[in-house]
Amino acid sequence: MSDPKAGLPAAKPRFVLGTAGHIDHGKTELVRALTGTDTDRLPEEKARGITIELGFAVLDLEGGLRMSVVDVPGHERFVRTMVSGASGVDLVLLVVAADEGVMPQTREHIAICELLGIDCGVVALTKIDCVDAEMRALASADIADALAGTKLEGAPVVPVSSRTGEGLGLLREALAAALEGAVPRTRRQGPARLGIDRVFGVRGFGTVVTGTLVGSALEVGQPVTIYPSGEKARIRGLQTHGHEATRIEPGVRCAVNLQGIETALLSRGESLAPVDALAPTDRLDVEITWLADPAKGDAAQAIEFLAGTAKRRARIAPIGDPLDSRRSFARIHIEGDPVPLLPGDRFIARGFAREAGIGGTLGGGVVLDVAPPHRRRSDPGLRTELETLRSGDVAAQLRVRIARTGFEGITRETLLRETGLDRPLLESTLDEIRSAGVIDSAGTRWIASDSLERLASDALGRLDAFHEAEPLRPGMQRSALIGGLPKNLASEFGGLVLERLRSLGQVAVLADLVRRSDFAPRFDQTALALLERIRSEARSAGLEPPSPRDWAPALGIELAHLSDLLAHLEREGTLVRAPGDLWFDGEAVLALQARVEAVLREKGEIDTPTYKAIVGTSRRTLVPLMEYFDEKQLTRRRGNRRLPFKG
Repeated sequence: MSDPKAGLPAAKPRFVLGTAGHIDHGKTELVRALTGTDTDRLPEEKARGITIELGFAVLDLEGGLRMSVVDVPGHERFVRTMVSGASGVDLVLLVVAADEGVMPQTREHIAICELLGIDCGVVALTKIDCVDAEMRALASADIADALAGTKLEGAPVVPVSSRTGEGLGLLREALAAALEGAVPRTRRQGPARLGIDRVFGVRGFGTVVTGTLVGSALEVGQPVTIYPSGEKARIRGLQTHGHEATRIEPGVRCAVNLQGIETALLSRGESLAPVDALAPTDRLDVEITWLADPAKGDAAQAIEFLAGTAKRRARIAPIGDPLDSRRSFARIHIEGDPVPLLPGDRFIARGFAREAGIGGTLGGGVVLDVAPPHRRRSDPGLRTELETLRSGDVAAQLRVRIARTGFEGITRETLLRETGLDRPLLESTLDEIRSAGVIDSAGTRWIASDSLERLASDALGRLDAFHEAEPLRPGMQRSALIGGLPKNLASEFGGLVLERLRSLGQVAVLADLVRRSDFAPRFDQTALALLERIRSEARSAGLEPPSPRDWAPALGIELAHLSDLLAHLEREGTLVRAPGDLWFDGEAVLALQARVEAVLREKGEIDTPTYKAIVGTSRRTLVPLMEYFDEKQLTRRRGNRRLPFKG
């Protein structure tokens, strides 16, 4: 990178202008005449007189307007490079030579601009010094015919000569007018992304990558990830058109000096973005427009997939019926390394044979989903979802993404990576949908209300079955109820299900037990007789009750049955449970508590011998009773003494 300069100019570039057109129609020469920059930088380009790699310049216009310029190659062999340059442009400068008119590559470039959604531009009719007025008129008519029915129809056509300078002023005026009314085509929200088109090292600075910045700003010192490799780095310096800056906004060409990564670990076609901002994918659902009639049938078709600076072999197959004769939904399977993409990104599909009028370009379109569900392409619900995902309704799109995750739900961070939305917009939209009762959340994970209702119904069914099978038990263990829900349920949602049922008054949650709100244990005559016997024996035992293991056989019942009966008597207040699983008569414990409180008021503490004298029992029951009063916060232990808890 060059030496620091005194900041950026006041008029910061916010738009990127890209050239397009047939080989040898004068794109590079015109850029040089407009900007003073020769974008042919390679010896091979100089020798052959054609642009092979992308070239870059800056164009200053009247009124302080400034644009980054991307000069793309026009040769058919370098269409892949042309696409990588055109993917990041906001408006196009279509170049047509007056002595040849519209040529095959011109038409393919126009088609690519159309597929990439470039709808703003100016046409430069070059080499007018080589033709007469009649040839100019014929070329202009040819251009009008080629642009008819495209987004560029009606674009101003400006005759120019890069050699003599004729028309350059008018061309600059036309570009300024187009820029004034232009709307950024590339993303200006979501994560910052730089599709890498050059990688090189600079002595004293280290690794440098260049590209067109979209999304959000980049800042010096910011940690970044290289996708899809996952390599980490930190931004050491930023530069645009020879000027250094601490922060660069989207919509410009820029160079990024990276710290902590070797040049050999980077390559053209990768992307630079903030850490954890993207989730590279090898499967995506798209809307594609075909330039010719698409292949019939359901079979996948091999293509070359071009998006930004990335290119991959891929297979594309239709989803559902065509939207019209040339448009359809489709699923693309990427071969090789996954591609870091976001919904709304544009792509081009190329074939491996040239077609008349369109070259190798088969079609292109927009990415709708970078994390499509594992469902058959024939599923009608999938097409319905894609109809929503291609709409501009962010709330509806989020509802679809959340609903299809079922019981697993989806986190905010995953939604950010799958949608590319700004965090504030995501948060506000999620809150809006939740307020409408369509979704709910547990922490940072979201679930559709329909899924939550199904879980709640499942939980109620399991609870009803438990009450039917265990009529004496006061409730079902919370962990058992949640554990019985579907295996793919995210752990965060178990509590959310119970809270919804509790808020609706359908269940009661007491500590670790859950029961139907209207449920009460049902006792037959045998159980009622046992309860009365236990009450009587507990009163007789006082502060020396038997252990449950001794009590159960004496009563002639199973230990589990006794536990249910004891728990019922505890809830009604007849018995008190102390540590060690001892069950004391409630009135006996209240009488002991009164004696303990009296000693504490008189002496301020109780030592162990005194405690034993007050209780009048063996150590088997003395220690549990002491611990019971500690748990009840009547006393607190200090060594071998008990003090008032709040004393």
